[in-house]
Amino acid sequence: MGDIVVKVPPNVDEKLASLIAKTISERLKTLARLNEMLNNSELSEEKAVELGRKAKMGRGEYLERRYSSGD
Repeated sequence: MGDIVVKVPPNVDEKLASLIAKTISERLKTLARLNEMLNNSELSEEKAVELGRKAKMGRGEYLERRYSSGD
């Protein structure tokens, strides 16, 4: 993998800059693992989007039932 350089303004605290670098590094590692796991997936992008929309709709319906003023 190549190098990524993130330039942080000099007025940013060193601990915060370190946290930013660590967070980006961990996120990239997670994305690489996910990419490897899904490399041989037969699920199309269109089907994945459809499933995501259905899940989001179902979650919305659940929250509406749970927190509606009818309780």
